[in-house]
Amino acid sequence: MHASARVISVPRPGLPPSLCATHELRERGRVRVLVRADWAGAVPVDALLDGCPLTAWGRPVEHRLVGRGPVHVLETDSGPIVAKRLERGGLLGGFLRTLFSDPTRSWHEADVAERLAAAGCRTPAVVVARTTRVGLGLYRLELATARIVRARDLLAAVPGAPDRPDLALRTGRLLRRLHDVGLRHRDLQVKNLLVPHEGGELVVIDLDRCRLDEQRPLDDAERLASLTRFARSLVKRGLLATPGRVSGGHPVGPAEVAAFVGGYGSLPAHGPESLRGALCARLERQVAWHRLGWRASEG
Repeated sequence: MHASARVISVPRPGLPPSLCATHELRERGRVRVLVRADWAGAVPVDALLDGCPLTAWGRPVEHRLVGRGPVHVLETDSGPIVAKRLERGGLLGGFLRTLFSDPTRSWHEADVAERLAAAGCRTPAVVVARTTRVGLGLYRLELATARIVRARDLLAAVPGAPDRPDLALRTGRLLRRLHDVGLRHRDLQVKNLLVPHEGGELVVIDLDRCRLDEQRPLDDAERLASLTRFARSLVKRGLLATPGRVSGGHPVGPAEVAAFVGGYGSLPAHGPESLRGALCARLERQVAWHRLGWRASEG
């Protein structure tokens, strides 16, 4: 018989206090499972504590999602979830691809998701975060988030969008809201914004290692850095051209640029200076953006 799991309802070191109202932390041996309370009856918590594979967290369904490692879409009685094992990139990825030294990393992602949603920004909740101690201060981390059904990432949504300026406007509004509430996203790019089929506000995903400080909105330098990264993702994915590189078959044009800038608005500390002018200056230094027509004189 299995040893019963210990349910932890009081704050633990590293567990954000905000999660005590939404999640339960259960522990058995080397395994800790953080589960959202309203999903606890829909996922096999005891099997999770026993180390069951990701594919046993629900009923596997076909999908086209891809990630750094294998991604699983699973149906549960409370709806579909997206489950994955966290994997490293970069140099350390070659040695410690699925091992991490911080056992609380996924807990903080769950905390950011809950607080971001409370601030009025759409993002999928973390349903399950499993931490398995493998020895020598290293841990294996696995995560499942609620799936946003009937949604496509922004890259896939742009070509067939019936009103692309409106989509650009909504994108600008979302990025402004994220910056205003103090979200410092490590990878704000077109693949990490989802467009719901029914319209409405876009959804931000991939909050791993992101920080949220509601009392400290991004300053102008941080906003420009974030927006520049987002613009570079358009170039990388072929939606915008740069010198020596032709855009794809669905390039972003002046109407979309104007709508995006209108949605985002002005930079807080720049007063009357337009966002287009400030961003243009940054991009011209980094990717020779001037051939795209994003001229300060047009702002």
